[in-house]
Amino acid sequence: MRADASLHRAAAFLLLVALLPSCAPVAAVSTMPAPVAPEAQEPMLRARVAVYEDADVADLLTRVTSALLADGERASRPEVVVLADPTIGAFVLPSGRIYLHTGLLARLDNEAQLAAILGRALTLTARRAALEARAGGAAIDETLLAMPTTVAAALASPDPTVTVLSPVPHAILGARLTVVYVAAMAGYGAALEAEADAGALRRLVRAGYDPKAAPKAFERLRREAKAGGPIERCYLAQEGALGERIESLARLVAGDYVVAAAAPGTIETTDDFEEAMAGLAGENARLELRIGRFRAAQEQIERAITIWPGDARAHLTLGDLYRLRGQRARGAADRDELARRAMVEYERAAVLDPDLAEVARQVGLLYYQQGQHARAREAFERYLAGAPDAADAARVREYLSVLRR
Repeated sequence: MRADASLHRAAAFLLLVALLPSCAPVAAVSTMPAPVAPEAQEPMLRARVAVYEDADVADLLTRVTSALLADGERASRPEVVVLADPTIGAFVLPSGRIYLHTGLLARLDNEAQLAAILGRALTLTARRAALEARAGGAAIDETLLAMPTTVAAALASPDPTVTVLSPVPHAILGARLTVVYVAAMAGYGAALEAEADAGALRRLVRAGYDPKAAPKAFERLRREAKAGGPIERCYLAQEGALGERIESLARLVAGDYVVAAAAPGTIETTDDFEEAMAGLAGENARLELRIGRFRAAQEQIERAITIWPGDARAHLTLGDLYRLRGQRARGAADRDELARRAMVEYERAAVLDPDLAEVARQVGLLYYQQGQHARAREAFERYLAGAPDAADAARVREYLSVLRR
């Protein structure tokens, strides 16, 4: 009986290790955090939330940003940072840096929509004095004190599986980052946000993008925010803010930019956008799996596979999706079918990249889930043989010691 209990505890732990976010969990908050100086808040955000780094995405963002800038602005092109957060968020800090969530980028349909998001951000970077003034008087103590019990519990919990907050809001609220709070969660106020809308359209038209993409981008984000559930807490996932952006941009397109909107030959998307977003969508799908948003994960991983059918990691992630869905399936027939699909994807990943050691680990999890402990043990041993220095190798060895009893 004790061995069975140990086995279940070890299995639960390994499942957790396999799904942990890549960014470091926020430390438990038992009391109100001490105030953080404004100049220290941005480095603290970067320390608490993982940055997504990909050469194709970086090149795309550089190219689109440069196209949206006027000739006199290009010498001081703002830095664009992508944060590994599966929720919908984009914001500008008073430093002038632009931050985009992987979750927002993964939901954009084309390059013109990306240009609309960046065009708004670039307009705000030109108003740094106004951003500093708006952020300078910010306070979120009242917000922390008035938060729902579920959010307060998430901040206080050392359990990294608690997903009431995504990484960026968790960092903001957990460390009382008031400047970042204004930019990412509260917004800069009606006047500045409306100015950003107008500036985005000016930049889009000057760069040759289709201005109709701007309201469509926010319509897309509004649909996704509604489907995303209560974890969507950033400014650009709020119903009110999204509605204002859609209305403001649609009014401008129908008025000042009606001729530009009807012009032929405007840019909608490029191959560069599709290639860059394939890899990012695959990575964001893994983040979606970790918080149990299976619908979003499946859409994004299928998008990645459609563009890059030979991506072994994408097939590995699709296998994880089927495996995790199988854990929640109500009927035996559904569980068996999902397990079959998971194994097909794992085997495909192994063929595409025989050196991808994680495949063996995930196959072990699938076999354990099915009660096939001997096969699970063999798969975990194969994983350790291929990746003896993996970050979770010691834990897998502990788990194997239980399986061998």
